[in-house]
Order: sequence, then C-alpha cells, then structure tokens
Amino acid sequence: MNIKWSENEKNFVRQNAHHMKDKEIAKTLTEQSGRNVSLQAVRKMRQKLGVKKKCGRGVCELSMNIHQPQGF
Repeated sequence: MNIKWSENEKNFVRQNAHHMKDKEIAKTLTEQSGRNVSLQAVRKMRQKLGVKKKCGRGVCELSMNIHQPQGF
C-alpha cells in the first residue's frame, strides 16, 4: 500500500541521510508517524529526493556530487 509522504517526513530523510542509516530513519519515522515505514520505502524516497549515499555497509555519508553549494 502506497502512503503519501508528508513534507516533514521528506525533510527528515533529507536532513538525516548523511548521519543515519536508512534502517534507523525507517524506525524513527515509524515511531513518529504511528505507521509502519519500511526500509525499502525509505530507500525509494531517498532516491526519489536525489539523496545518494556512498556505497558500503554501514556508510552514512552522502556522495560528494550532490547537495554541494556552488563555489565550494
């Protein structure tokens, strides 16, 4: 079942993807929203938002080619 994500939930994913694992984000959103947010749902939303993580298990860093302001 597809449930529409609120802007607050999307912002939470954007703001926390760099230091939280997708699994941790899913758990936190489940607790905050009162609905089951799966790991797969978080990954799909993060990808739709254009937030890319570095490859590797347990890596909580974003790829360098995104969300970098111009001139840095």
